[in-house]
Amino acid sequence: MKKTILTLCALVMCVGSFAQKVTQNASYQFFVDLTTVKNDKLEVSLIAPKINKDEITYNLPKIVPGTYANYDFGRYITDFKAFDAAGKALKVEKLDKNSYKIAKAKSLYKITYLVDDTWDSPEISGEYVFEPAGTDIEKDTLFAVNTHGFFGYFDNLKNVTYNVNFSKPKGFYGATSMIASKSDASSDLFSAGNYNDLVDAPIMYSKPDTTVLKVGGADILISVYSPNKKATSAEIAANVKTLLEAQKEYLGGTLPIKKYAFLIILSDNLKNGSYGALEHSYSSFYYLPEASAEELSQTVKDVCAHEFFHIVTPLSIHAEEIGNFDFNKPKMSKHLWMYEGMTEYAAGHMQIMYDLIPLGQYLNMLRNKINNMYDRYDEKVPFTEMSADVLEKYKDQYPNVYEKGALIGLCLDIKLRQLSKGAYGTQNLMRDLSKYYGKEKSFKDPELFDKITEITKFPELRQFFTKYVEGNQPLPLEEIFQSVGIEFQKEAKVREKSIGVSVYSLGLNQESKAIYILDDEGIDAFGKKLGLKAGDEFVSLNDKALDLANFRNTRMDFMQNAKENEAINIVVMRKEGDKKVEVKLSAPLFIPEITEKNLLKPVASPSEAQVTLLKAWLSPASK
Repeated sequence: MKKTILTLCALVMCVGSFAQKVTQNASYQFFVDLTTVKNDKLEVSLIAPKINKDEITYNLPKIVPGTYANYDFGRYITDFKAFDAAGKALKVEKLDKNSYKIAKAKSLYKITYLVDDTWDSPEISGEYVFEPAGTDIEKDTLFAVNTHGFFGYFDNLKNVTYNVNFSKPKGFYGATSMIASKSDASSDLFSAGNYNDLVDAPIMYSKPDTTVLKVGGADILISVYSPNKKATSAEIAANVKTLLEAQKEYLGGTLPIKKYAFLIILSDNLKNGSYGALEHSYSSFYYLPEASAEELSQTVKDVCAHEFFHIVTPLSIHAEEIGNFDFNKPKMSKHLWMYEGMTEYAAGHMQIMYDLIPLGQYLNMLRNKINNMYDRYDEKVPFTEMSADVLEKYKDQYPNVYEKGALIGLCLDIKLRQLSKGAYGTQNLMRDLSKYYGKEKSFKDPELFDKITEITKFPELRQFFTKYVEGNQPLPLEEIFQSVGIEFQKEAKVREKSIGVSVYSLGLNQESKAIYILDDEGIDAFGKKLGLKAGDEFVSLNDKALDLANFRNTRMDFMQNAKENEAINIVVMRKEGDKKVEVKLSAPLFIPEITEKNLLKPVASPSEAQVTLLKAWLSPASK
C-alpha cells in the first residue's frame, strides 16, 4: 500500500471544549484519550477537514483488507454527533450500520462518537469479529487498537492526511509499525498519508515489553502482552530470530522494508475459542493462548512465518481490488491462491529449506493440508471462482486458501523447477512479480496468469492455471510428488501411535475452552481400551496438561517418546447427569493398525533425476 512522507502541523492535544479550537485544514485530526474509559468505551473526537459540500457521509468500514468477511465495524459506534465551530449540533442521519449523513457539512467542525470494543462488548447481531481484526479496551491494562475499529472516512476523502492523537496512561507504550511524529510520557501523535495507510497500521497500547531485532537491514519490533507474564518479548524474539534470518535469505538476502512490528497479545481467556493473526504491510497482529515461550514455540513460528511473508504479497504484488480497496462496497480479487496460498506455502517451504524442521515434519504438514482439502472443502469449485465470491456464496470455503491454496503453491513450485531444470521456482517468480509490479502498481485481475506465463517464458504454465486454478481438475499431487522422489499413497494400512483418538475428531468447547472428542467414530482401538467416550474433555496426559495452550506440544512429546506397553494415564472431564466429573483412564500403550489416507514418504531408491529435483526444491541455491 502507498506510503507517503508527511509534513505535520502543530496540533493542540486537548479538545475537551469548544473554547479551545484546533484550526481546520485539509487533514483529519483525531483525538482519543485512553485514560478516560467509560463503560468499557472510548470517545473519539475528530476535527474534520474542510468540507465543500452541503452534506457529507462519514463511514466506518464494512470490511478491511486481509479479513474476507463483512464485519461492519459501525456496529460498535454509538452516540454519534456533529457540530459546527460554535458548538451547535448539526443534523445527523444514520444511513446504515456503518454510515452517517451530516447536513450543512460546509459548516462542519467537529464529530464525536463512542467506540465499544469487539472482544467483549454485549452481543451484537452480525458477523463475529476475529480477534486479530478487532478491538479491546481494558482500562489501565490493554488497548488493542485496530485503527479501522476506531476511525473512519468521509466519502471521496480517503486520500488525505490522517493525524491521530492519543493521550495514554502513565508508563504505557504504543507499539506499532508507525513512527510517532511526537511522543512524550502522556501522549503520542501518529500520522498516515491516507486511510489505507492508517488501517494498515494497528497499535497495541500497554506497559511495554518490547525487543528489537536487526534483520536484513530492517528493525523488527516484537511487542508482547502476557497477562500472567508467562512469556516475554525477549524469549519470543530469540525463538523467531533464526526464522526471520531464514526468511530474509528466502527472499533473496534483503528485506523490502525498513521497520516491521509483531504485535502479540497472549490471552488466558480465549473468548471465542479461536486464535491466529492478521497481516498488514509492515506489521502483524496476533491473538494467541497464553503459555510459555517454549510451549508456544512452533505455533509462533508457523504463524509468524506466514504473516511475515505478506510483506511480499499483497505489499508488492496486488490486484486493483486491493490497491484501491473499497471498505464499504468491496470487490474481491480472484487470486487468493497467491495472497494466502502462496504465503502459506512459503512459510512451510522456507522452514524445511533452511533446516528449521525435518523432512518428516514437513511431509506431515503437507499431508494434513491434503487431508483437510479433500475432507472439508468442495473440490468442484474452481479456486478463482471461490476467491471472487468468498464474502457470500463461498464463505464457508475460505479456509481452503491455507490448504489447497498452499498445495497449488507446492505444485507450481515443483512444476517451475521441472521446466527450468531446477534453476527457477516460486521464490524467483515472486521476486520477479514484485519487480514488475511493486507497491505502487496494481495488476488487473484477469491479466495475472498471462503475465506469469510471460515473465517465466514457460507457456506450459498457462495450461496449469487453466486446469487447476481456474478449472476444477484435481491437483496432480501424485505426479508432482513422484517427480521429487516422494511416494504418495491415497490409502494404506499402518500401525500408528495415538492418544486414542484422531485429531480430526477433536473439537473445542467454547465455554470451557477444553479440547473434546466430537464423536465415537474417531476413537481408535487404543482409545477404546482406555475407555474414551464421545464428549470427553481432555485434562492431562501422563500428568502433562492437554488444554488448548499445551495440547500440541504434549501430544507431540507423547508421539515422539512414548513406548509400546508403557502405562498411559489420561484424565478427562466427563458429563454424568447434570454435572461434569473428573475421570482417570489408564491402559498400557499399544499401537493399533488403522487405515490412513494420503501418506507421504521418500521412495526407497530414488532415481538420479528425482534426487536432483528434490535438492533443487528443498535446498537453498548456496547449498
